[in-house]
Amino acid sequence: MPNVYSYRARDFTGKIISGQIQADDINRAAEMIREKRLIIVDLAPGQIKKKSTSLFQKKAIALKEFAVFCRQMSTMTNAGVTIISSITAISSQSENPLLTEILTDVAKELEAGKTFSEACYKHKDVFPNIFISMVEAGEASGSLDVVLNRLAEYFENQSEIREKVKSATTYPMVIGIVAVVVVIALLTTVIPGFADMFAQAEQELPGITVAMLTLSDIIKKYFFILIPAIIIAIVAILRWSGTTKGRHTIQRWSLKVPKFGVIFRNSAIGRFCRSLSILVGSGVPMVQALEIVARVVNNVEFSSAILHARKGVTEGMTLSQGLASSPHFTPLVLHMLRVGEEAGALDDMLSKVADFYEDEVKYTVDRLSSIIEPIMILGLALIVGVMLVSVMLPMFEMGSLVQ
Repeated sequence: MPNVYSYRARDFTGKIISGQIQADDINRAAEMIREKRLIIVDLAPGQIKKKSTSLFQKKAIALKEFAVFCRQMSTMTNAGVTIISSITAISSQSENPLLTEILTDVAKELEAGKTFSEACYKHKDVFPNIFISMVEAGEASGSLDVVLNRLAEYFENQSEIREKVKSATTYPMVIGIVAVVVVIALLTTVIPGFADMFAQAEQELPGITVAMLTLSDIIKKYFFILIPAIIIAIVAILRWSGTTKGRHTIQRWSLKVPKFGVIFRNSAIGRFCRSLSILVGSGVPMVQALEIVARVVNNVEFSSAILHARKGVTEGMTLSQGLASSPHFTPLVLHMLRVGEEAGALDDMLSKVADFYEDEVKYTVDRLSSIIEPIMILGLALIVGVMLVSVMLPMFEMGSLVQ
């Protein structure tokens, strides 16, 4: 009698679909879902438990920590240490309680006779899809040590790129917040003192001064309304960005931001090429590899293009032909993929393209960082300067009247 499996999957637009399916086993259930052109997010017997959506709790391991874990596993495996011994040693010295808990459970699963990939699949909400799939391929081909080394390099590189992009986007945000705080502090503490002085002088004030005094008066009167409103707005935006619709909207918008859009696009292309390169190079079938890459590329626009290409590959098209209809993949990428397919060295060509775009991201981020810092500081100085001018102009006029 067929069993019932509950699933959550993503369609080609990125929308999450939930449902149930009857199949003889979980593998057949997965096949039936893929036949519907869906990417599996969750698949389990019976009812899937809903994940917590708390704003302050997140069950995840930082990419940098995971890169360190992969490097430790790679080093110990290459040295001839068994998987279970490596897992036990890493879990005993890990400073992350979540990682320690998960690795301890993985060690128990290994002792019970399960493979490394099966033990990791139990914690698929923590272990990335690409990690589980490559470990499974490495076990099947008997080259787990090579696969772990590739994974270590992959996650280290991704961690470095993510940190660079984060630093480039964080600095303007910090300066912007500082500017807002400085402006509010000046408007609520300094400007009101000058307002009283100007009122007593009974002189006609310049337009810039009137505007500044009006803004100061509004902030002082409605301060206790504005602050809670701002906090509520920030919390609402954070919650919205955690939803599927919000996350996809932000991902689409990020590609259109001047200058930064190029960084996000090149980063996604580099992640696509690097992930697909190591998956194909490890023996994972192209259709399955594209399904995995669509989940790890971390941008709904690229995920949709990859899923469209995956559909084309299943119908007999080449990868370059499947991606050609997407505006997000550059002619350079398509040309290099075509050359790699014709030469029978697609994984090597993907690796070279990934090197190029990852270097482009690093170079662009470094260049933008050197430009943004002085511009933001100049902008903050300009704001403070405008406020000072609005105060000093009436004082100069008062001085000339006294003379």
